[in-house]
Formats: sequence, structure tokens, C-alpha cells
Amino acid sequence: MPFRQPEWLLSWWEIYQNDSMELFVVVVRDDEDLIQAIAPWYLDLPTRTIRFLGDGKVCTDHPSIIVDTRFHLESPIERLVEYLIQGNRTKVAWTSIHLEAVNASDTVLQSFQSAMLRQGCKCYRSKLANTWQVDQPAGWDAFLEGLSKNARKMFRKRAADLDQVRINWVQDKADLADFLPVLTDLHQRRRNSLGDEGCFADPKFSAFLALASERLLERNQLQAFSLWLDGQPIAADIGFRSPDRWLCYQAGIDPDKMDREPGKLANVYILKNAERFGIRTVDFLRGDEPYKQQLKADPHPVQDLRFSRPGIRGKTKYLGWQTREWMKSIAKRMRRK
Repeated sequence: MPFRQPEWLLSWWEIYQNDSMELFVVVVRDDEDLIQAIAPWYLDLPTRTIRFLGDGKVCTDHPSIIVDTRFHLESPIERLVEYLIQGNRTKVAWTSIHLEAVNASDTVLQSFQSAMLRQGCKCYRSKLANTWQVDQPAGWDAFLEGLSKNARKMFRKRAADLDQVRINWVQDKADLADFLPVLTDLHQRRRNSLGDEGCFADPKFSAFLALASERLLERNQLQAFSLWLDGQPIAADIGFRSPDRWLCYQAGIDPDKMDREPGKLANVYILKNAERFGIRTVDFLRGDEPYKQQLKADPHPVQDLRFSRPGIRGKTKYLGWQTREWMKSIAKRMRRK
């Protein structure tokens, strides 16, 4: 999973670290000094909150505690939690843990949550936008056969439209250097046309994505391409891959070519070509945009987990989370009226 690898997490730390942050990576070893688990965290010093590396505006999906599957899950997780609650008092006085955008089905984090509750911690869960996935275990043709007649016709038409465009794949560092300005321009123009500043307005994001992409390219995990029509780029898409998953991270489309549906063309290209990379699942990541349902993707729940430390301060923090969420829900209802 690229978003859990050093190429991604350390790139984020190198670009985004500041004086209010401190690395807090916890390594759990067994009696023979073999690594059982790694918690890739940092400590936000002003709030004394432990967080995942890569969180915030970068929108790192599928974060987790990394556990060696050769070991029984509960053992390293129990030791990790015992260290946090009992063996760590004099080293780091954390008051809360905020695990952002975790999969609700993540068994490792479910085990972590149970262990924290047993130690007397409070846990506050809040729902976020889903991640969306298209499973294609038998490839493109089988995927089409499972659709309705109208949906199948639509997908085939867009696949045929791809014959009119040129596909430029990123295969080396020189290609990446040419690709990133195209992606940035198309993304920013599209977001600006919708009244949004776009993520590339932040120079740190641009620097981070370039660094992480170059490192994942070296591991043959970069999935980046652009679509060209009449000598001009109309769409660009950057993603990453694990052995059987294509993670679609960021895209840009030409707002002046919306009549050619460049975003839909790029997504159909991904679905049609996933099989040749050995991809069984195309993951469109977090966000409940309508186009993901139109691509016949299935939603997978995502949530924030907040843990407060045992004691009066922890209970106060937990009540504060509850109060803020309660006030947000009231504000939403008022706006609907």
C-alpha cells in the first residue's frame, strides 16, 4: 500500500514538518528483536496529540498501524497500547490520539480501539466521506457484462472515444518532469473555474507530490498519464499501485473541453486498462462525488478515531469533541431550514 510506505510518509515529513511537530514512530519488537509492528505517527506539540504521518490536506487514505502478519495481531497491538498508557508517562505527555480517515473495516485499528478502551481511554468516532472502489477480478469484459444495458452502452462509447486521443504515460523521471506541470495547470484551471483555489496553490503540496512520486516511480508504483487531443492536453491523472490495486490520487481536466468529457475518458481508460497491469481493484479514494457512483464504484466507510487519555483531562477532551459535533449537527439543520 503506497500510502503506508516510507516513500510517501517520509516525503510528507520532509516537506511538512515544522517546529510544532515531533516524530513519534513507535516500533514494537518481540523478545528476539524482530519487528512486530510499526505505528507511523508524529506528535502535534501544541495540542499534545498523536497523529498519522501524512494526514491533513494531503489526504492520505488507508492509513494504519503496520503489523507483520506472521505474528498474532493482538500481541503487538496490546504491547503498543500498554506502552502508550503505562510505559510512556515520563517520555511523552500526550493527551489525545487523532487517527484521521481510517477504514472502518481495518481489523488492525479495530484491535487497537478495543485495546485502548480496555485501558480506560475514551474513543470518539465520526464519519467521513467514503472511499469508492471498482472490483474487476475478471477484467474489463466481465465488468461490462455485469452492467445494465444502458450502462454498458455508455462505457463502450467512451472506450471507443479513447481512439481519438493520444495517451502519454510517465515511464521515467524525464516524463515525470514533463507531466507534473501539465497536471498542475489542468487541475488548477478546473478548480479555479469552480471557485476553488486548488491544492497546487500550496507550494508545499507541489513539492511533496513531486518528491513522493519520484520515489514511488523508482519502485515501479507510479501510475500517471495524460490524454491529448489536437496536440493539447485535456486530462491528466496521477495514481499509485500496490500489487493488485490502482489508487487514483489526483487529476486535472481542461475546463474549456468539457464537451469532450475528459474526466470521464480518463476514468474509463483506467478501468479498461487495469487488467494489463494485473490490477483487480480500482480505488477512487475518498470523496462522495457523483461520478464515482456513475462509474459503478462501491462505497467503503471511512471514519475519524479520536482517543482521549484516561483521567480528568481525557474526559474533558472527550466531552469537548461531543459538544463540537453536536453544535455542527445543529448548524447543519439550521442551514437546511
